[in-house]
Amino acid sequence: MKKRIFIALFFLILLIPFVGMSVYHADLSIEKKHEEALPSLIRNGRINTDFFQGITDYVADHFAFRQELITADAELKAEIFHSSANDKVIVGKAGWLFFQETMNDYQKRNLLSDREIHNCAAVVRLIQQGVELQGAEFAFTVAPNKNTLYGKYMPDRFQAGSGEGNLEHLITEMKEQKVHYVDLQMHLRKEKKQVYHKLDTHWNNLGASIACETLLDFVGKDHIHYENESYTRKKNFSGDLQGMLFPKSTKKDWNVIYDRPWTYEYVNSVTSTEQMEIQTENQTEKAGQKDSVKEGHKKQKKHNSLVMYRDSFGNALVPFMAQEYSAGYFTKEVPYDLSLVDTHKADDVVIELAQRQIPTLLEGVPYMMAPGVAFDQDVEETGQTTATMETEEVTEGVLRISGETDKRWTDDDSEVYISMYGKKNLLMFEAFPSVYDPMDEKADRAYSYGAYIDTSALPRDHYQIEVITKKDGSYYTTGFLGKYVVT
Repeated sequence: MKKRIFIALFFLILLIPFVGMSVYHADLSIEKKHEEALPSLIRNGRINTDFFQGITDYVADHFAFRQELITADAELKAEIFHSSANDKVIVGKAGWLFFQETMNDYQKRNLLSDREIHNCAAVVRLIQQGVELQGAEFAFTVAPNKNTLYGKYMPDRFQAGSGEGNLEHLITEMKEQKVHYVDLQMHLRKEKKQVYHKLDTHWNNLGASIACETLLDFVGKDHIHYENESYTRKKNFSGDLQGMLFPKSTKKDWNVIYDRPWTYEYVNSVTSTEQMEIQTENQTEKAGQKDSVKEGHKKQKKHNSLVMYRDSFGNALVPFMAQEYSAGYFTKEVPYDLSLVDTHKADDVVIELAQRQIPTLLEGVPYMMAPGVAFDQDVEETGQTTATMETEEVTEGVLRISGETDKRWTDDDSEVYISMYGKKNLLMFEAFPSVYDPMDEKADRAYSYGAYIDTSALPRDHYQIEVITKKDGSYYTTGFLGKYVVT
């Protein structure tokens, strides 16, 4: 009898997580996971052949008390064995957590090639050129990975790599190509107080304020000096790494809260600075409008308009930058859309990119009309070539040209030129050295190219299209790979 009761209790306990699904809800956003809908047996009028796999995945993410069990298991492993129960999170020393995806940079492994680093710098250089042609100032910056600054808290079993990593290599190449690069690492290292969260991937408000001041110094703008501002420390920040590793933990991280009040306002509906698009305005300096800054704070003149392309490090940076400009537009959209510069009449344009995201500069062609170039070099035809080309009229008046160059005729530091040879005209453009379709895993990131051509500005002609690259100091053409007619 006792044995039967024990068996019944055993199966009852096993059923609790499944029966409890009807009343239990797991917030998967805490774990940075996308919540899938419950799959249906019929999909698009047909039997869903992935139904049972979908059910399996859904139950695995939603069974009752899942996150409580994950948290208990993770805390046990972290406290006793100093190891992580989540392969995306590294448990460091003194309670510090690190993101697994930063390990390539930390250990200087799986590095980009010389050609890929050249291309990353060239992408930024061409964006800078396009921004400056629109009369705006440009700055590009890289937010250092947490273990780049706080590697001393990494577990001893992970040894830091030596030599030049992607960031160091890219900085050297950007100097060669005269990119307006803002080095945040140097300024963040100077700060004796902690500038990154222990339980999160990113900088805290102190780090974000330093980044803001450094960027504004670079573009020659006066700004609030937060080193002179009073603040309090509050333990109120929910760390993303803490949530991924311990989804039901209520532990909070320290953050800096400045006493100076924000005077900017959101133009669009904003619930979080994690949103893809944020638009702000700060009209406290307009004539006749009462200044809302508390007495004792120096009144600060607002600059005109900012467009900022950012990633998750920009979340904490948005308030500080928005405070300095009468109008701000902040976007996480990629590829970068440079038409936003004109749309928002930007005076300053900033690109902020996390160190671990440097390789993404090769993924996607920024939406910007390809710059025309003066080209008076002798060009030799290669004969047979492996170069490819696709052409597509994406909208009326805009032609997209993309493909891959022939690596046999492309040096590590070669630009990619597109020649449009007509009966009456010869036009030359420089292409972005990046892959058009980031989802194309077969595309060679080192030798891809893409460009948008403003066909409304082209003279009438029947054009043959070719690609020109440099090898050993000489220029080579693929011969005609495409054509386009302007009537």
